Amino acid sequence: MAYIRKYPIDNSDSSKEIPYWLIFYVAPYSLIASERTRDGIASRANSIGAKIILPFPKEPGYALRHEFGEGTNPVGPVLSMAALNNAGGDFELLWNRIIDPAKFQNEYMYATTTYRRFSNVTEATMVSEARREYNFEYIFVPKSQQESNNVIDIIGTFRKSSYPVMVSGLPERSYPQPLWTLRVAKGLPLSGTETTSAAGNITDTANWLGEPLPLVLTSMVVKYSDAVDPIVRTTSDGNPSVTLLGLSFREFETGTLKPGSGNDGQLLSKSEIIV
Repeated sequence: MAYIRKYPIDNSDSSKEIPYWLIFYVAPYSLIASERTRDGIASRANSIGAKIILPFPKEPGYALRHEFGEGTNPVGPVLSMAALNNAGGDFELLWNRIIDPAKFQNEYMYATTTYRRFSNVTEATMVSEARREYNFEYIFVPKSQQESNNVIDIIGTFRKSSYPVMVSGLPERSYPQPLWTLRVAKGLPLSGTETTSAAGNITDTANWLGEPLPLVLTSMVVKYSDAVDPIVRTTSDGNPSVTLLGLSFREFETGTLKPGSGNDGQLLSKSEIIV
């Protein structure tokens, strides 16, 4: 059964006023492609993982940066099996694509108005697709003992789920860190026990977060009490009265666009393409 924590809790007044929720799903690392997809992670989070339900942050967004190389590679493909496959398996076509541009290297020998000379004919080549980064900030001010306990559990779940997991019986070895996926829910969930399909509208998630692929938690900052408060204050049960949380996620695999008409294309991770 999934380990579920929610803030604020359902019966609080603030919970009823939240229009959007951000749901964090986390599940153990797996080498099986179907279990590394967004649906696979969410499904396993509902059974053997954990789910954290928080209000949608006030400054949603993400950072995207593709890496391009600007080396001395010539324009066009090189003679290789990979280039042959990308050329449709036609050796003659590949050969012509490689050789024909070389015929125009004589251009550099002329300086007339019939020739246009370029100082650099090298195209920028993609080194790696972007791995997007997501940063979220929260301030927890619990209004009840249950909310206070939930905040402690939420902090602990984020912290512990960012580390590699020890292999039972082999203390010198460990599995890689758990995998995460995010979904945006409009007006949901009120109970925290919704099914995976109802957990978040895919369109809402894409519109707000740009189709986040499976993620890993790369950094986390926790501060107790307010910086302007001269002393640390606690609730009646001894838990912090104010908790500041900062989270940074990074995509686990790079994405590839599956073309569609207009804006109907879909970003897929490597594991999702395999499935």
